[in-house]
Amino acid sequence: MKVLLLAMCVVVSSAPALAATDGEHIYKQTCSSCHGRLADRKGLDKAPPLISLSRTEIVDGLTARRDGKIIGRGNKAKAHLTDDDIQKLADHIESLKAAKSKTP
Repeated sequence: MKVLLLAMCVVVSSAPALAATDGEHIYKQTCSSCHGRLADRKGLDKAPPLISLSRTEIVDGLTARRDGKIIGRGNKAKAHLTDDDIQKLADHIESLKAAKSKTP
């Protein structure tokens, strides 16, 4: 019983940490091949570096591509994203911006 309780506590306490990495995981799987590991490359030499965009531009752009309102080579990668995934991606890209601004 104590082991089960301890295991449940570990899972519950680590849930926020797992959620924080979801955006990073989605980014690595869906975005990094075109936009770079740090979101600082032009996607397919056309789209601006993601770290140069505001959070609103990121969310609106991902949503529009997912919904087919913007046509481009990256649409297939975005077609499966949920609204929650898009928010997590925006969070992760914001964290990359913050990390870059702290780098000398």
